[in-house]
Amino acid sequence: MLNKIALEPSVPRVALIGRPNVGKSSLFNRLTRTKSALVAETPGLTRDRRYARAELGRCSVILIDTGGLASDMDDPLAEGVKEQTKRAIEEADLLLVLFDGSQGLTPDDIELLDLARRSRKPFLAIVNKIDSKQKAVVLSEFFETGVKDLLDLSVKTGRGIATLKEKICSLVETNMSFDQGSLQPQDTEEEDENVSSGEKAPTSVRANQPLRVSIIGRPNVGKSSILNRILGQPRMLVSDIPGTTRDAIDCLVEMPGHSPLIFVDTAGIRRKSRVKDKIEKFSAIKSLDSIKDSDICVCVFDASEGITDQDKRLVGYTAKHGKGCITVFNKWDLVKDDPKIRRLLNEEAKLLGKVVPYAPHLNVSALTGKNVSKLFSLIQQVYHDFTYKETTGRLNRILKEAMLRKNPPVTKGHYLKLFYVTQTGTAPPTFTFFANYPELFPEHYKRYLGNFFRKELDIPLTPIKILLRAR
Repeated sequence: MLNKIALEPSVPRVALIGRPNVGKSSLFNRLTRTKSALVAETPGLTRDRRYARAELGRCSVILIDTGGLASDMDDPLAEGVKEQTKRAIEEADLLLVLFDGSQGLTPDDIELLDLARRSRKPFLAIVNKIDSKQKAVVLSEFFETGVKDLLDLSVKTGRGIATLKEKICSLVETNMSFDQGSLQPQDTEEEDENVSSGEKAPTSVRANQPLRVSIIGRPNVGKSSILNRILGQPRMLVSDIPGTTRDAIDCLVEMPGHSPLIFVDTAGIRRKSRVKDKIEKFSAIKSLDSIKDSDICVCVFDASEGITDQDKRLVGYTAKHGKGCITVFNKWDLVKDDPKIRRLLNEEAKLLGKVVPYAPHLNVSALTGKNVSKLFSLIQQVYHDFTYKETTGRLNRILKEAMLRKNPPVTKGHYLKLFYVTQTGTAPPTFTFFANYPELFPEHYKRYLGNFFRKELDIPLTPIKILLRAR
């Protein structure tokens, strides 16, 4: 086993279960104060398990969002979704069973309630989508389940959320013996019930926080298989059906001798012209957002197909946003016995290096596990360069050497000059140069400066951001 999952084991876990489209992901977003889970009117949007910490006033919990369960699900991956939900129930210390008040009680609701009872875990039965005027009429039907303490609320408007938080904390404190420290919230600011959940703050290099690594690529190149191989268990739903992963899923991973990592499994991204399905559009947006929020991106290609134009676009997208990058050929076991194909693939990877000259490359097989474990040390090396800091004195000595080798060009009749440089940021290393005509410096000279500084500072595995300012 390559690792262990370290999702804060000392913190109580609360799993959300219910039929498709009853509001599980919306409740997940509201309680975690994020917009991390995909939400739409389309049933079955969530398939994998999603984890996030929620600060609920006087206690903290780990929420687990799950896929919807229903007997009439028209989804070839329904059994996989069910298995993911069962795993969430096994991990959880408390269950939140959601019903849809606008549709009334269904046989699937009763089956889910029986599932919760058989688990012998404490649970809360919650009726969502109830307007206060309809409360008495709608709730009377759900009392037939034999649950005495039904909680009614509206996730959309926020009505009843404060009561739900209080009940969760009471059950956590009453039924579970966790360290008291784990029940204390990190941020006790109470959310206003009538205000929608705010967006998650952008993620970059965070003090005392694990670095974020997004696994990106086209559909069916093996992103989830690679992550499952890393985790040592079927954490992600995997099949030969393209588009199995619909959301960006976070997994906190610890490996002996390495810093903790948050791996983000993303949905496959196809060309815009080929994306017509609404769910796939949502998934692609979430995947692109994950790239922006990550520190490092692992770009996965299918060795049996080579590097496509869409692969190049995705790699370019990481470069545009200044992210650390690792390129990976998966399914290497399919081509390992053909030297000609291997040589062609390696040449393609070298050509791609012109777009991201700082990106290391790795050939892996998620099926056999070949080279997958090497990702950990490679990620740490990239992150070391990505967060590099240098003194102003040394930077200016390097600048002097760079201009001795190649002076700024004469542009529009002006002799361009660089006076001095200072580092103004990390992740990626950001250098601000003070010049006489900053707006006239051509892109090729900026690239020259970036490549020269990368080499002289011995940080070959990171992009460098060049800024020019007037003195």
